[in-house]
Amino acid sequence: MDIRWSVPVYRCPASGKCPRRQKLTHYSKPGFPTATIGIDLGGTRYKIGWQVAGGGLTDTVTLSTGSHRKVDIVLAEVAEAVSAMVERAHLARESIVAVGIGVPAVIDPAVGRIILLPNFSESWQGFLLTDALSSLVGLPVYLINDARSFTLAEARLGAGRGTANLLGVTLGTGVGGGLVLDGKLRFGPNHMAGEFGHISIDPHGLRCGCGGLGCIESYASGPAIAATALRPLLQGRAPMLRELIGGDLNKLDADAVAAAARQGEAECREIFERVGHAVGLGIAHAMKIADIERVIVGGGVAEAGELLFGPIRETVRANTAVFGAVKPQIAAASIEQPGATGAALWARERFSEENRA
Repeated sequence: MDIRWSVPVYRCPASGKCPRRQKLTHYSKPGFPTATIGIDLGGTRYKIGWQVAGGGLTDTVTLSTGSHRKVDIVLAEVAEAVSAMVERAHLARESIVAVGIGVPAVIDPAVGRIILLPNFSESWQGFLLTDALSSLVGLPVYLINDARSFTLAEARLGAGRGTANLLGVTLGTGVGGGLVLDGKLRFGPNHMAGEFGHISIDPHGLRCGCGGLGCIESYASGPAIAATALRPLLQGRAPMLRELIGGDLNKLDADAVAAAARQGEAECREIFERVGHAVGLGIAHAMKIADIERVIVGGGVAEAGELLFGPIRETVRANTAVFGAVKPQIAAASIEQPGATGAALWARERFSEENRA
């Protein structure tokens, strides 16, 4: 039988009301390898690509999200991108069997519901994402938190490959994490396993966006770093940093602080030492609880390199010394598109579990 594909291009009408879309119909020749699609959904952009077992993403593209828009409008565009990936995979003689989507949200993966998705429109909150997207693309869809997706990608294909017990840490707009134990990504009954950013390192510390006090995210996220650097600027200090941003505080971000630190700005180096200390304390706590072998650190803030990793390693050593000659394996992330890669891997693992004889 010839392979037949029906991949209609669908656009929401001007009203923004998206009716249920007909399923994609696809028939594969016997022996066709199977592949999955991975999506990394961000507030500004999302990345999408397809993946065969054991490989990296193929045909990866970055598209605009527009998180202020209604969820049905965004999903209709995501569905078009999925359709395009199905066609590209078919041209490479691969058959798409499932879609994974990673989101920067509190989720209920059992039912595919978004519980809280910060910085997105109200229409996303409480939304059954997997059911809606599956009805549009005619494929099973699996939801995962973006930090867990990052962790899975690094554990299977990246800097954590071959490690049975590891912690993934993402440092960006927020601070996230994921936990792999005995080779499996763990969530726990309340889906809190690996919530690295909301470990408290100071019960009298800064108030976090989650409502807690002294969370790692309050010290180590990109916005937290910029906020810490704002004080010396307002007090007329940090001249190198001021020059780098041209005196425009709107250009102040973690990248600028890191650049000034590399140029020798003492206060900026101190900021990254404090960030590394906060992250290192969290890692030391995690090591004592789960006896993890390796920690993979990624995200935009991690691009500061040894400015960050040096203090992390030193803090971990100092806070695990009681257990003897602990040599923490703390590595930088190595996957180019870990979010989308991990989502594709998650789709494959979940699809395989559900279809296992």
